Amino acid sequence: MPLKFAYLGVWHSHAVMHVREAVQRPEEFQLVGLFEPQQDVRAQKLSQWAEYMPDIPVFDSVSDVLSSTAEAVIIEGRILQNLDYAEQALEAGKHVLLEKPAGVDLAHLERVHQLANSKGLHLQMAYMWRYNPALYEMIRLVKTGVLGDIFYYRGHIPKSKSYHPQIARDLGVYKTAIYFEMAGHLVDLMVTLMGEPPRVQSILGQHYGDRKHVDNAVVLHEFTNGIGTIETSAMHIESGRTRRIEVYGTGGTAIHTPIGSPNLSLCLEEAGEGYPVGWQDLVFPTTEDSPSLLRELAACIRGDKAPDYTLAHDMAVQRTLFTGCAIPDGHALIGFRKLTT
Repeated sequence: MPLKFAYLGVWHSHAVMHVREAVQRPEEFQLVGLFEPQQDVRAQKLSQWAEYMPDIPVFDSVSDVLSSTAEAVIIEGRILQNLDYAEQALEAGKHVLLEKPAGVDLAHLERVHQLANSKGLHLQMAYMWRYNPALYEMIRLVKTGVLGDIFYYRGHIPKSKSYHPQIARDLGVYKTAIYFEMAGHLVDLMVTLMGEPPRVQSILGQHYGDRKHVDNAVVLHEFTNGIGTIETSAMHIESGRTRRIEVYGTGGTAIHTPIGSPNLSLCLEEAGEGYPVGWQDLVFPTTEDSPSLLRELAACIRGDKAPDYTLAHDMAVQRTLFTGCAIPDGHALIGFRKLTT
C-alpha cells in the first residue's frame, strides 16, 4: 500500500519535489491533499503543480488535514509556522517530514522532539541534499574512512542580487535573514561529516543595496582536529554554478559542484572502495532505486530500518545554525513575532 501523505503549508519552494515523486512512484506514495492558509500562495502552487497533478484536493483547515486518511504530514509552510504545524500533527498521531530549518525557537523544537518520542512517531527533517546521489556517495566515502581524517569542510551557497526583494519580503523577520534560511543545508552535511563544532565564529555582513539584511556571511566552525567554513551571499550576478561543497581529508578530497548536480570530483591517495589513486570526475545520476526523503520516511514508518539521521543530530544542526547566526537566546525571530494561522 502506498504511503498516504498531506501537506500542512506549501509556501516553501522545495514542496514540489514530493508531488513529483508521488506522480513518479504511485505504488509507493499517494498525496491526499494540502492545506495552505494564504490564498495567493495556495493558488500559485496549485497552478505550478498542475503539470504534475492537476486535481490536488484542498483542505479547509489544519484539523481537516489531521482528521484525513494521511499517515504522514509534510510541513512546507513559512519557517515561523512550521513547528506549530509539526506539534499539531504529532499530537494527532501523524508522522512528520519537516522542512528546513527546524523552526525559529530551540526550546519549541526540543518540545516537538520530546513529543515525537513520547508518541512513538517518526519526525524527519527535509534536508533534501542528504539523498542527492553524489553527496550520498561523498558521505559514504567519509564514513568508510577512504578520505582519511577530515580536516577541512567548505560549503558555499549564494543567491544572486535579484534575490534581495525576496529577502526583504520573506526573510527579513529572521535574524541573519539569508544565512538563517539557506545555511542549514550545509550545516547538516558538515555535522554529518565532522560532528557538532565546539566553537563558532561569524562574520555577518550587510554589503549590498539598502544594507538592512545580512547578505554576505562567512561562518567559521572550529573542531578538535579540523575547520569548517560556510558561506552565503546574495550579491552574485548568477549563483547556481558557483554553489559547491568541498571536503578535504588526510587521505583524499571530494568536491561537489554545483550543489544538487550528479557531479563528484574525487582524489585519493590510496585506492579504495573501487576507486583508483588520483583525480577522477564522477557522475552519479538518480536511478529507480535511489533513496529519497519520502522513501526514508516510508521505510522508517514501516519499521523497516532505523532513521539515517537521529533527532539528536537534527538538534545539533539547529544549535550550530543558531550559533552561526549569533543567536544566543534560542529565538530566531526579530522581535519574537509570530504568525497567526
